[in-house]
Parts: sequence; structure tokens; C-alpha cells
Amino acid sequence: MKTWGMGLLLSLFVWSLAGCGSESSVSFSDSFEDAVSASEQTTVNFYLWGGDEGINRYLDDFVAPRLQERYGIELNRVPMDTAEFIRQLSLDKKADRKQGSIDLVWINGDNFRNAREAGLLRDELPKRVPNADLLNETAQQSDAGTPTDGLELAWGNVQFVLHYDAAKVAEPPSTFEELRRWTEDNPGRFTYPEVTDFTGNAFIRHLLVARYGTGLSDGTEIEDTFWDELTSWGPYLWKEGRTYPPTLEQLDQLYASGDIWMTMGFNERRAEAEVREGVFPKETKALVLDHSIASTHFLAIPYNAPNPDGALVVMNELLSPEAQRVKQSAEYWGDGTSLDLSKLNDREQAEFEALEAGTTYPDPDLLRERAVPDYGPAIIDAVREEWPRVVR
Repeated sequence: MKTWGMGLLLSLFVWSLAGCGSESSVSFSDSFEDAVSASEQTTVNFYLWGGDEGINRYLDDFVAPRLQERYGIELNRVPMDTAEFIRQLSLDKKADRKQGSIDLVWINGDNFRNAREAGLLRDELPKRVPNADLLNETAQQSDAGTPTDGLELAWGNVQFVLHYDAAKVAEPPSTFEELRRWTEDNPGRFTYPEVTDFTGNAFIRHLLVARYGTGLSDGTEIEDTFWDELTSWGPYLWKEGRTYPPTLEQLDQLYASGDIWMTMGFNERRAEAEVREGVFPKETKALVLDHSIASTHFLAIPYNAPNPDGALVVMNELLSPEAQRVKQSAEYWGDGTSLDLSKLNDREQAEFEALEAGTTYPDPDLLRERAVPDYGPAIIDAVREEWPRVVR
């Protein structure tokens, strides 16, 4: 009996290994209606940057309860830097792991470019998500110069702005050149994140626009004089440019504590909730300098998502007019909608138009007037590679 039992255990062990080896990827259901049925009482693991409390509250307090009530889906928000989960997916791909742990990701820019080139994302999303029909076609077309090709869906549209404490900054600058002169008159009161951070990299790209205009192509080499001028700026920055905040979250903390008098970011409305919560100074105002890069961010599903049907349902909910309107409101996030409002019915359009104007919002006409397109992925890479070599 003992020998027979050991043999049975060995057989079961071998069978289990064989089962693991034959694991196959999970396919989408044939229709969205089937996806809704298949995803009932399941969990969707949503991996995304977790450094903004307004975004986290929007997902935890508004989106998650709706998904549970309407579809029986539990939303598991997993905070992680985008580059980290892209590396995780890359390791899955190398190991031929057909089923991973990530169902849905928030992605854009060079992270999308890298994921696209490595074959890490599922395609045909516009055909599978009904609310994708409501998207702004321009926003959906490309991601920082990289065609989306159905691998991601636009979740929001934002523009780059600075926010400043009007109680301390009586006469804010109006151009990036004036910003530099302002820092010389107010040493130590301004800085920007390291260029490994999405916002820090974008700030340097704005300086490139100030110098070269929007015509800097991916094959153009950034001149040494640009980096020399940036290096000479360092002594007037926080900590005399000897160190920089690694992330936007840490830049915001410096602003909230009064160590610096300006912060920045891709989202013209993002400071509103921080002021209401008493995190940012109550006199926080938006500052649109002479140009502002417009940016779209996206949702995507990994190639080895264990619950792709559930991810489709969550995507569709996140792109619904109501969820997009609440996302744009000052209550949580203030993120601009990715929808084409002309595709909505009269009631939905009116609800968007009725959104209150926050005290920290920039003039929308000025924002539109100064909007510029972003550079391509190669310029983003060049900034990331050159800045540490010459600035630090």
C-alpha cells in the first residue's frame, strides 16, 4: 500500500507538470455580450501608476463599486510604475508564459512603443469594446507618434501645465525663457523630476520646443549647447541642481511642503482635488507658458491576460460617458475626456458642459491656443540617455 501510494503521488506530480507545460492563453469571447457573461464574479487585475491619490480614489470609490454592482467584477488596482510591469510582461514573453497575472494596463508613450515592438499586447480592441465607437478619432490614432493599431484605447486627453502658489509668486513667468530668469531671481524654489520620470522627460522636451520648435525629427541630434545651458541652470534650482526628485509624486510633495513654489504635470485640472483636500496651497493657480504639449493616455490588455473578457468589460465601463464625465470633474481626478462629445446625446453633452470650472484651471482658450504636438519616441530616448550624462 505504501509503495502504491508513492507511485500514485508520483503520477499525480508528473501529470500536474504536464498540465502546467500545456497551459494555453485565454482567448476573448466571441462577442461583448459573451464577455460580460464570462466575466461575472471574476477579478480584473489593473496595473497602473499609483502616485496620485485623486486617480486612486476615482478607481476605488467610483469605478470599483460600479463594476461590482453592474457586472459582479472585482477590480484589483495594482500600483506599479509602468516600466516595471512592462518588464514583467517581457519576462513572461521570454519564458513563454501563456497566462500571466496582469489583465489590464494604463500605458502610453515609449512604454507603449516598447510593448508594441515586443508583441506584449492584444489587438482588435476597437472592435471588441462598444464604447470605443465614442472615442475622439485623432486621440485614438497614435500614441506619441506610434500608431495604436488597435492595441490600446484612448482613456484621457491632457496638456502640460505648471501650477504655482500665487501667495508666493506675485508675477509668474509667461514663457520658458522667463521661467529660467525667474529661478535666477528665486534660487532654490523650482526644480523638475528626473528624466526617467514621464513628467520630468516632458519638461525637457518643452525646453527643446522652446529652442528648436516642433520640427525636431527623431533623427536629429540634440546640440551640446542645449545641454550646456541646461547644466548652467542647475545652481539656481532646488538643492542647487545636485539632486532632482525621482518622480512627480515627490515633486508634488516638495510643492505641498513649501520647499518649492511650483509643480507641473500632464493634466490641467489635476491640482483642484489637491487644493480641496488641503494638500496643495490654497492659492494654487495654473500656469500655461508659451507652449503646452498635448498628450493622450491609453488602456491596453496584455497578450497573456488571465481574464481578458473581464478587462474588456472594465475598459468599456471606463470609456462610458458617465465614467468619463466623473473622471473629468474636480471631485476625483480632473482628467480630460478621450471621447468625441459630438458623438454623445444631448443630455450627455450638457452634463459635460455643466462641469464646474475649478479655481486652479487654466483658461481653456489659452490652453488650446498654445497646444503643440509631442516629439517622437527617439527624442524621448535621447533625453533619457543624454540628461544623466551631462546634467548630473
